Amino acid sequence: MVLAMFAMSLGVACGGDDGPNPMVDGGGVDAPDTSLPPVDIPSPVLVQTMATAEVRAGETITVSCVIVDEDGEIYSSAGRTPRFRVSPEDSVIRMDGTLIAARVGEVEITCTFPDLMVTDESPAIVRIVPGAAAEVVTSVDRSRIEAGESIEVGCIVFDAYGNRVDDASPSVLLAPSAEGNAVDGTTASFTRSGIYDVTCDLPGAAATGERVEVMPSLPAEMALARVPDQPVYGIGQVVEVATIVTDRFGNVVTDADVGYVSAPPGSNLGRQRFRYSADGVYTVTATVAPPTEGDVPVTGSVTIIVNGNGPTIQCDGPHDGDMVDAAPGSSVTFQGSVDDESGVASVLVNGRSVALDAGGSFSSSLPVVFGINFVDIVATDSFGEESSRTCSFLASSRWGSATGTLDSSVSLQLRQGAIDDRDGAGPIDALNDLLHRVVNSPGLRNTLHTSLLAANPLKPNSCDQRVLGVCVLRSEINYLNSEINGPNVTDLTLINDGLHAHVRLNNVRAQLRVSGTFSSTGWVDFEYIDIALDLNATVSGGRPRMTVRPGTVVANVGSIDTNFSGLSGFIIDIVVSLAEGTVRNLVRDLLRDYISASFNDILDGVLSGLDIDSLGSSFDVPRLDGSGTIPIGFGVGFSSLNTTPSRMLFGIGTRFSGPVAVGRPTLGVAIPPGSGSGPLIDDPSTSTSTAVSVHLGLFNQVLHTLWRGGLLEADVRADDLGGGSLPAGLRAVISGALPPVAAMPSASRVDLGIGALTIRLTYPGVFDEPITVVLGAKASTNVRLMGNDLAFDAITVDELFFSTDDVSLDARTRGILEGFFTTLVQSIVDTALNDALPAIPIPSFDLPASLSVYGIPAGTTLGVRSPALTNEPPHFVLRGNFGEL
Repeated sequence: MVLAMFAMSLGVACGGDDGPNPMVDGGGVDAPDTSLPPVDIPSPVLVQTMATAEVRAGETITVSCVIVDEDGEIYSSAGRTPRFRVSPEDSVIRMDGTLIAARVGEVEITCTFPDLMVTDESPAIVRIVPGAAAEVVTSVDRSRIEAGESIEVGCIVFDAYGNRVDDASPSVLLAPSAEGNAVDGTTASFTRSGIYDVTCDLPGAAATGERVEVMPSLPAEMALARVPDQPVYGIGQVVEVATIVTDRFGNVVTDADVGYVSAPPGSNLGRQRFRYSADGVYTVTATVAPPTEGDVPVTGSVTIIVNGNGPTIQCDGPHDGDMVDAAPGSSVTFQGSVDDESGVASVLVNGRSVALDAGGSFSSSLPVVFGINFVDIVATDSFGEESSRTCSFLASSRWGSATGTLDSSVSLQLRQGAIDDRDGAGPIDALNDLLHRVVNSPGLRNTLHTSLLAANPLKPNSCDQRVLGVCVLRSEINYLNSEINGPNVTDLTLINDGLHAHVRLNNVRAQLRVSGTFSSTGWVDFEYIDIALDLNATVSGGRPRMTVRPGTVVANVGSIDTNFSGLSGFIIDIVVSLAEGTVRNLVRDLLRDYISASFNDILDGVLSGLDIDSLGSSFDVPRLDGSGTIPIGFGVGFSSLNTTPSRMLFGIGTRFSGPVAVGRPTLGVAIPPGSGSGPLIDDPSTSTSTAVSVHLGLFNQVLHTLWRGGLLEADVRADDLGGGSLPAGLRAVISGALPPVAAMPSASRVDLGIGALTIRLTYPGVFDEPITVVLGAKASTNVRLMGNDLAFDAITVDELFFSTDDVSLDARTRGILEGFFTTLVQSIVDTALNDALPAIPIPSFDLPASLSVYGIPAGTTLGVRSPALTNEPPHFVLRGNFGEL
């Protein structure tokens, strides 16, 4: 590809300034070339214009001008400066006496010499074709669809001058990625609701995407829950029936029209809140109004048991299983009530005595911790008999979307050592190593050689000197060969918002052949060619991109020597002038534009190849009772890219999706403290070249999705817990009103809180009939890195709360239950942390296959090598060095 062809030379590539009206006067007048005296032309009659037949937009049009006298003798234009007339004028850009192709189409170029009063009457015709792709514009046939539908995506590619590039083949990307969404050619299909950026992607080109909103499809399923969720309710207590309606893909249908009917009837307080004035068993049935998927009725029901005596101890607010918007370290006022026919002597709340009012109600100010908070209530009646109740609530001051993307939950940091470790030899362990291979590969020289050959003749065969009306010296100069002997040096440096690249190509040579009156073959030696440019690093269309910063590309040439045997006098002056003009400019600009374009394409290809799509996947989590699995979709997308002189920092958002089996309302994903109200992204200090940081919020994000999908809805038998000393007929039917919540109180510990578990327990040899137990627990665990997985082991149950209204528990029975519940909690924690969490998302760079021409094997991947794990609340941080994986 000829990236730049200079048009000013000794009768070869000649250029003129643009003037106020170049079509009339040929533009402004350049100062004559006084390095050589002009050839005496006795009777000039016409000018011949020769130009490259086809160029790409952005390339310099090489124009040759020769003068013909009345006898047909051809003369060099050495010593004279022609003017160029161009039609249409807006097809080119005039720059420093050269013509840069700009607009696609045919352009006429005419050489004119005002001092000789001759103009070419037969202009050269140059065909301008589109240049390299610079921008991709995306269009979609619809911006709002339903899940299960598809859209058609249109991709239009333009070069840097606004010309359409029809032979480009962009691909269609969806951000964020989501399991169930897919692209086939230019058709994008969606099954997951949400808002997506749809972008046509082409390495090296900026992308302009479109936003598409995917709405849920028709209602297909419904999950129900009681709020508060209690085994038994008192007369007059208000019970809310909460519902979550989903389509056939599991998307929540927020605007579903749901009707509620109670049998037997109760008092309605709004559409879905009920109060009952008599003991009994009540069934509330919820029905979604048509239309529904396949016109199949979507219904569900819950049972509400009302007992006039009511529970002895009641948690009135926060209720058992509530989510509370409260900052850690603050306080909440807990309210409850106690009812005992013999009278209540005392009530303790978390070990502190509280006062009762005449109606048996009490309140207590409780300090709040992040995650699951436990309220342990012990009431003693007038006969000294104790009863107890444990209630749990989830507290957080920050919540993430339960179904959307958690921005910047994963960060990737590249330090200067990952950008350029100042050692281009050996294995690839920095981005600059790729550039070093490019400038030291045959590809650079081959491109230079091909382009210079296409520029021949550098000087057409023409008369250079005339004596007494006779041409005594004529010459033609052609390019033959080139060398880039090096050593070539590249530097890549972090700067604000991007990278600075510098290249020095040493000992560059061009071999020329002079023929005509004298013949000789020799070399033009360039001491060095120095090229520098800045590149912008941004996120566009959901992908990190790298583009050359306009106006920053600079090229300089060192000293030039020529070595041609057998030439002297005027002819060697012509060669030297040609070397220091046309050849210098051609070589400089060809190498400059090659480096600029290839660096842009390579770095953009590497960044856009940052492999996060493979991090997003689907995985199946085994249920606690072994009855099957919960399918979870894991999607990722870029949130941000920020570069400073010290590091490049990528922010990656995560999203999980799964079935809906629990219909309880939620405030969202509990975000651990430590990030304030700003982005979750971490920018850790490190002495290594690379670091990956994962916010603990990602763990709570997937735990919330699993809870909603029924992780804590299980029918557990003894064998599910390993059997052992557990009786064969043991059965625990579990329902969890709160999602498990992870916390990182210190760098040495990860906690998991489990609360508001209602268990219908059958324990042969201890209870003759099943009893209902309310359970809460907090466990701690160690964490270590195994490959790309976090392994949680040494699980310890630190706090265990349980209570039942069905029976009184003596010390022996309580001890038996403590042993069983400890085993159960350990099993839940092990499943929630080791089975339910995906492999820690460690991004890597898949190098583009196009780099194979530079000796870089296809399939090469760069990433974090031998990472070491540290806990830095609220993040897990992996530090390692950059290199081939």
